[in-house]
Amino acid sequence: MASERTKSNPPHLWQRLSPTERLVAALIAAVALGGLLLIADGLYMKAKASLSQVLLNRSFNAELAGDAGAKPWSWADFSTDARIVAPRLGKSAIVLSGATGEALAFGPAHLNGTPEPGDEGTAVIAAHRDTHFSWLKDVEPGDLLEVERGDGTILTFRTSGSRIARWDESGIDPQAFGHNLALTTCWPFGATERGPLRYIVEASLIETTTRKTSELSANATRYR
Repeated sequence: MASERTKSNPPHLWQRLSPTERLVAALIAAVALGGLLLIADGLYMKAKASLSQVLLNRSFNAELAGDAGAKPWSWADFSTDARIVAPRLGKSAIVLSGATGEALAFGPAHLNGTPEPGDEGTAVIAAHRDTHFSWLKDVEPGDLLEVERGDGTILTFRTSGSRIARWDESGIDPQAFGHNLALTTCWPFGATERGPLRYIVEASLIETTTRKTSELSANATRYR
């Protein structure tokens, strides 16, 4: 009888493993679960970054239409300052005020203490390397970057090149001569942890255009 029960109910695979083998299997399962959680977190952050840009675009379009107090959502503690466009790459994003952790979770942000884009000195815009500035590595010297402010002014910058520097040795001078723009993100691209190095793209203003009132409405509709 005992032999028949053994044949009809063979021991589970887990029961056949030695204590060492069970420990190894448990560790493998834990690592796999951790990997899945990291992947899920990464996908969530990217989805959040993409979906938030829809609301940010609507808020900025409202600002272009004259609603200076427009917010993307009621509890937002930042405003939509500008729209940055990389024409050759077909990329665009809404730039937020103040590069706080919350603002950077939703889009590129203009660093406090640096001039507004188009003003004398160097305006600095920062964003995460795996979301809104993932395309920064593809910018080439001579590329054009457009920054549209909330008043409808479009600033066209030409890039001079890119470089890598420590965050505390960036060499960016907010009070530098001229009308300059620096876009910065963490480096290297594809890394999972934040390090001390930053990837910096530098550009200089070459043209300023002010849209007519009729063009503001058409442009706002284009990005909805």
